[in-house]
Amino acid sequence: MRSNRSIQLFLTVTLLFTLALVIAAPVLAQDAATSDVTPDDVNAVARQLWCPLCSGVRLDACELKACDQMKDEIAIKLGEGEDVDAIKQYFVNQYGPQVLGEPPREGFNLLAWVLPVLVLLGGGVFLVTVGRRMLRRDEPAAAVPPPGDDSMAAKDPYDQRLDEELKAYD
Repeated sequence: MRSNRSIQLFLTVTLLFTLALVIAAPVLAQDAATSDVTPDDVNAVARQLWCPLCSGVRLDACELKACDQMKDEIAIKLGEGEDVDAIKQYFVNQYGPQVLGEPPREGFNLLAWVLPVLVLLGGGVFLVTVGRRMLRRDEPAAAVPPPGDDSMAAKDPYDQRLDEELKAYD
């Protein structure tokens, strides 16, 4: 009788151990998949995102606790096999398009891409037009007499008056 009880106990323990392995296998597989993701992989994705809380700080350089949690989410999603675009879209859905660091090239945000180019082109056209007008003036420049030539001074009434007053002062 004792041997039957030992066999039953052995079979029960073996069955429970096998059941525990079957249940724990997916959990262990998830940890193995996540452990295949290196910090460089996480930083490669985080380098493309911006911290939603800090101004002008990339996610890979931010040291806030919230950013560490976001990096952990990236590691989990990479471990699950998601691609970079899906991860970026997840963060856009969570925090808005400002997490991308650049406005999307569609709709009203397209102005942010097109307007600076148009302003630069318009400014260039304006400068060329003004420059050409300045060079094309119809009035010839007044002839400058050579130094020591007093022919112009004799014609100017103010210059004559100045000479007279200077002579009277001496």
